[in-house]
Amino acid sequence: MPSLISIGCQLGGPEPCSIGELKVLLYRLLAAHVTSTHCSAIDEYALVLRVDGSLDKFGSEGLARPRFAKARRYIALDIQIPEAVWKPMSEIETRQYLVKQVGAAIAACIDRLVKERYTVHRLALQGELETAFAEYLSLQADTPVRL
Repeated sequence: MPSLISIGCQLGGPEPCSIGELKVLLYRLLAAHVTSTHCSAIDEYALVLRVDGSLDKFGSEGLARPRFAKARRYIALDIQIPEAVWKPMSEIETRQYLVKQVGAAIAACIDRLVKERYTVHRLALQGELETAFAEYLSLQADTPVRL
């Protein structure tokens, strides 16, 4: 079964960055807890982390480039993360940041779908997201996730 929420990651350089590794655990927990897109118009929320590095800069911090591909049944959004934001963060701060940004990105996707006049069962989706986020923040870095 394809994922309902995908999280891609583009790193802007070879610098060590824990975001790529930490997003995998978040993705797995979202896959385990989110049972539906809760919108009949789409099959996937496609998020992409654009993480600045020494070779590429993706712009100021925040959400960017919303895309709604009706024919392909997905909605996508970039989450831009400058070096000045991610470099000084500890692992727990990075986890908290990812939860905040992914939650904001999904909320922005929902708003776009509603603006396009599609029904989204927001409360059901938010409940599943919150369950995944709470588990993600409670796990130790080296704890395996069993799906």
